[in-house]
Amino acid sequence: MPKIETPERGGWSEEQHDTDRLSRALAAYVLVGLCGIDDTMAVGAITDGKNDGGIDALFFDRTGSRLVFVQAKFKRGGAAPSQEEMLKTINGIRALLERRFGDFNQAIQGRLDEIEEALDTAGVRIEVVPAFLGDTLGPHATADLNALQADMNRFAPRMAWEAAGLSKVHNWLIAEQMPVTVNAQVTLENWSCITAPRNAVYGQISAAELAQLVEDHGKALFERNIRHYLGSVGVNLAIERTVRGRPGDFFYLNNGLTAVADRITPAAGTNARCVFGFKNLSIVNGAQTAGSIANAAIAGTISPDAKLLITIIEIGPGAGDFGLEITRARNHQNVVRGVDFAALDPNQERLRQELALAGITYHYRPSAEARARREDAFTLEEAAVALACLSFPVVHSRDAHAAPRRAHPNAVDLVVTAKKEIGRLWEQDGAHYGQIFTPSLSGLKTCRAVRIFGFIDQILADSERSETAYHRRMFFRHGRYFVMAFVAHRLPDLIRRSDLALSEADRTTLSRKVNELSELIYAVSHPWLTSKGYLSIFRNLTDAQPLANAVLDRLAEQDAAARLAASSTPASTSSPSSGTHNP
Repeated sequence: MPKIETPERGGWSEEQHDTDRLSRALAAYVLVGLCGIDDTMAVGAITDGKNDGGIDALFFDRTGSRLVFVQAKFKRGGAAPSQEEMLKTINGIRALLERRFGDFNQAIQGRLDEIEEALDTAGVRIEVVPAFLGDTLGPHATADLNALQADMNRFAPRMAWEAAGLSKVHNWLIAEQMPVTVNAQVTLENWSCITAPRNAVYGQISAAELAQLVEDHGKALFERNIRHYLGSVGVNLAIERTVRGRPGDFFYLNNGLTAVADRITPAAGTNARCVFGFKNLSIVNGAQTAGSIANAAIAGTISPDAKLLITIIEIGPGAGDFGLEITRARNHQNVVRGVDFAALDPNQERLRQELALAGITYHYRPSAEARARREDAFTLEEAAVALACLSFPVVHSRDAHAAPRRAHPNAVDLVVTAKKEIGRLWEQDGAHYGQIFTPSLSGLKTCRAVRIFGFIDQILADSERSETAYHRRMFFRHGRYFVMAFVAHRLPDLIRRSDLALSEADRTTLSRKVNELSELIYAVSHPWLTSKGYLSIFRNLTDAQPLANAVLDRLAEQDAAARLAASSTPASTSSPSSGTHNP
């Protein structure tokens, strides 16, 4: 939204202009979310300005048979429009209904054809939308809108109002990140079908047509798969060579594809050749084959002799567990890792959508892009390790025995697992995955944990490189997760802060605490070295938990000493006449 400079705004500060731009942007975005129009059309519907009658945007939604009026207030504290502001909007709407168009600015007068068409069309509903970044409209403004609604609806329901608060705006933003549905027509040759207990078709698809499908729809074609295309690596290179060099043999040398669709609709073809329509099509097994063929097509035209087997199963909308069962079963026939199946957890897609709103790319499916290191992107594996090290308290053995059903896992359990068998952190059926990736976990918390983990890991890696003594090098190499758990234990407020970026104050505090705790843990752990090394200590719970107990005891002693010193300060600074002193 551009800054609008008019004579009456001559004394405005940049902050006032910024707030004005954001209010207009909010008004336009409400129309995008509510009416499903594009950004350009929504911006053209802005009427905000002098003599706008309290109407910041209006749009005749012919498809929905409604004339929409928006009053938008961007207030950083989330405050809703006041009663005075809403009364101005209500009076402006009444003036338009009474055709007093001369009362309005040029932006509204330029839309008179649209307004009059709406007002003269039977069945068109008036819809009033107060937009703001809070959750509740005030009681007085609510009462005034209800009074307008009652007045206009005396004969028939022709007016309604609905607040677009923070939750609704956030839901619209999240919806924009939803995967695109793939509806496609595909030609199958030499096909057959199964009709019970559910419909499925199988036959030959040409490699060239498959390559075109991938080009047209990209990653959306693999939305229900556990992996995206991993790039030209390993077996994928062999697939590319075969489809280019031996097209006639490709059908016999490839496992083929499995896909699911909500609905399968055949055309009037024959068993030799028939076009099928697939609604919400997704390849659930064969992403590497499809990606490799698409990559081969970039290098040159693929022979029409290259064909492969494809099976498409009709699962219907809302298939739920059965769709996931197909994906899991069909992929168990190939070599896959536990992290691949984590992609079936809907929480992972929710986190991706939340992070996308903040401009962060979250790769929870293995892909070629996931291997590239970027500041604004991270993977599920990175998230799992960071959350395991930084999300849970360090629990003393005596406390664990006193409360065996504690609300939170013991951080020691997770950092030992991360050191010994890191893959167990993202096994969906394992003990730790559900502890780490809870339904309440937010994208913001995940991203902050990853960034804190990276910052601390760099400090500890630099410490390892700078050390000359063998034992100290091994401590900083193998004790990183353990140290991080104690940093999080001592700085819970900093870890949980609702900021994606680390401030300079955060970095300073973390650096100081990492160095302080590293030295304390090293000093406490040194006696263990008489019988074993640091690798063994930090990857075995029988050693790591006693060490954690000892560190917690030492920290408790330090805290007690600090409290004692603090409590003695008033006595030591009292007047000489008191004659008292606490040593």
